[in-house]
Amino acid sequence: GEAELRGGDYFGPALNRAARVMTAGHGGQVLVASSTAGLVDGLDDLVLVDLGERRLRDLSTPIHLFQLTGDGLSSEFAPLRTLDSVPGNLPAQSTSFVGRDGDIAEVRRLLGERRLVTLVGVGGVGKTRLALHSAAELLGEFRDGAWFVELAPLGDAEGVVEAVASVLSVPLTAGQNRTDSLVAALQSRTAMIVLDNCEHVIDRASALAETLLTGCPQLKIIATSREAFGIRAEQSFPVRSLSLGADSQAAALFEDRARLVAPDFEIGGDAAIVEEICVRLDGIPLAIELAAARVRSMSPEQIRDRLDERFRLLTGSKRSIERHQTLRQTVQWSYDLLSEVEQKVLQCVSVFSGGFSLAAAGAVCRVGPDGELDEFEILDILDSLVRKSLLQPERVQGETRYTLLETIRQFAEEHLDLSGDALTVRDRHATTFAETAEMAFRYLRSADEAFAYRVVGTDLANMQAAFGWALERDLTDTAIRIAACLHQAARNCLRTETFGWPAAVIEAAKRTGHRLLPLLLTMACDSAWGLGHLEEAKRLGHEALAASESGRYEPFVWAYSDLCQIAFFEGDVEGGLELVRLGAAHPADAHDRLNLMVRCVVRQLVGSPCSPAELADASALVRVAGVPSYVALMLTTEAAWTQDDIAAIELIRQANAILRSVGNRQFGHTASNALASRLSKTTDIATALDALGGVIDDWQLGGDTAVAPGMGRLVVLLSQLGLHNGAATLHAAITRGISLGAIVAGLDEAMATTRLSLGDSAFTSAHEAGAAMNPHTAGNLAHQLISQARTLL
Repeated sequence: GEAELRGGDYFGPALNRAARVMTAGHGGQVLVASSTAGLVDGLDDLVLVDLGERRLRDLSTPIHLFQLTGDGLSSEFAPLRTLDSVPGNLPAQSTSFVGRDGDIAEVRRLLGERRLVTLVGVGGVGKTRLALHSAAELLGEFRDGAWFVELAPLGDAEGVVEAVASVLSVPLTAGQNRTDSLVAALQSRTAMIVLDNCEHVIDRASALAETLLTGCPQLKIIATSREAFGIRAEQSFPVRSLSLGADSQAAALFEDRARLVAPDFEIGGDAAIVEEICVRLDGIPLAIELAAARVRSMSPEQIRDRLDERFRLLTGSKRSIERHQTLRQTVQWSYDLLSEVEQKVLQCVSVFSGGFSLAAAGAVCRVGPDGELDEFEILDILDSLVRKSLLQPERVQGETRYTLLETIRQFAEEHLDLSGDALTVRDRHATTFAETAEMAFRYLRSADEAFAYRVVGTDLANMQAAFGWALERDLTDTAIRIAACLHQAARNCLRTETFGWPAAVIEAAKRTGHRLLPLLLTMACDSAWGLGHLEEAKRLGHEALAASESGRYEPFVWAYSDLCQIAFFEGDVEGGLELVRLGAAHPADAHDRLNLMVRCVVRQLVGSPCSPAELADASALVRVAGVPSYVALMLTTEAAWTQDDIAAIELIRQANAILRSVGNRQFGHTASNALASRLSKTTDIATALDALGGVIDDWQLGGDTAVAPGMGRLVVLLSQLGLHNGAATLHAAITRGISLGAIVAGLDEAMATTRLSLGDSAFTSAHEAGAAMNPHTAGNLAHQLISQARTLL
């Protein structure tokens, strides 16, 4: 692309892209973007090696990169320094980052000296963007990644620890409070956490930061807040407004954002006016961006003149003016330019957390000043708010979703509270997501199962907000519907946020005789055994079946499957098989055939497989029910009967492909376990180990009991390869409170061999070490053992 020469320096998107490509590479490495690669016509002895699409810092979309190789050029380099090369969830930025290079360098320097740097400044000054870019620049120093935790949506300080645990997928460990579980999970990680928008929960956020830094020696934190934490490990860094004057950072930002709405915009002869606008707005980036968005319909001179009208705090006042008041006036000015119906909709969408869809906006914002708004009217209003930079659109899984800058959201929320409509709007929000949760559960049991997982991926934050509001307002029906209908889809996505929801509303559901009581009790049972609380899970599962058989509710019998798995974890094979037999025979199972599918799978696992005829009949019934995940697991069972290893492996890979396509990660472990088991019977042990890599990663997310069998399969392989100390240690780490011998073929024999090889004393020491490990540490050990195992093949 072309760069623009201005003021003795070059500017423009092409320059920015080139700089980011350069920072991704290493000394001696030649990188080429696709825009250049497409121009190449013949390279003689040189070759372009495709490195794929990569996310680069400060670029909103991935860029396709190639490496030039050939005589005289090195070909072996470390992985590219890109956002997708290490774990983490740093969000892609939709606009360029103007200025602040010096600030990034200073934040990096401070983090080299201190473990907590708090970016302090007024709302809208760019603290979050600076934190994200600083974290992205430092990614290569943190092998366990950089994690962004948004605290702004929290209604109170009690949610701070939960928010961090949620992003890092750290569940509550038995016998520990949430903070202790978080410290235990992070104490061995080399990672960075970005705590964003801490000001409204500063006491709790600072206390958590101090606890984490004390207990996790390799952890670093960047925080953003309007005031410093005031703790010992902290170095505060004031984030200043952009520099002012001709060719300044502020003017460059104005021009950049103006070109987003008017591509042919040039400052030209308006340089002095733009400079005045930036001075009047005190160099605050958000204020400048809002003003620049008006270039679509106003000249810089008209914008300046409206600032005179709207920002009385900036003219004629002799008293000191706080910057947040300046920003508030900027937002107020933009708000006042909206029509009455636009203001009403902006107020309503302030109740969303983590973004929203057009359909959700239509449900929550349907009432305007002159009556109900239809979907097309809502769409027009949202489009108008996007054009005015008050909403940010993004494309997620083929759907356009909308988010608000937090400063705008808070401003709109204040006006919603003043309007007197807040309770009604928040009630509608909660009701909307209760309806969405119920719809997701219906889809979960259908051929369109993937819809349920998309809901989890896009609207879990809204579900959390809706569930919390329903509890606060005693909206019992709403809270029960969300808790009962969302948990299984969330757990299948390996999300831990919903684990406590069903239990929180059980008593209310019993008291009111709620229609979803059997489902709610089943989800509470599922949550409990997922956390390893088997006795509690058994009680809840039997209560679920009793409610289902009482004649007062629509029968729901998934609890037979839960109780079967609990029995296996307790070593009761016959009891487990009888439970799932009863479930498969129950008329209610005909809706989705879950128990029938589980019965076939577990019979194969415990060495009591269905006959070919039984399996064929069951597979036909499962296919008629049409739930893709269940069809996939039936394929793994069919593979076990297949004598030809190649054909069997192909069936399991088909199952994995189905599970990936719908998004069911939990069931993917069963398929991976089956693949590793089959491969281990061949000479392809390396591929068997590969098949378990994803299982290890998911175990590290929180140690869900459902993942333990796949980890048990790894223990068997390690023992077979002679890595007995590691096998014993890992075995103890994954079997605390549960037994896996019944459902992981060869595990008990492997442990007997391992004990014999190590001797009782060494075996006991290894077991004690493993029992003290959290899932993250155990996962790291597992990855190390796989690397060691490869050297033996």
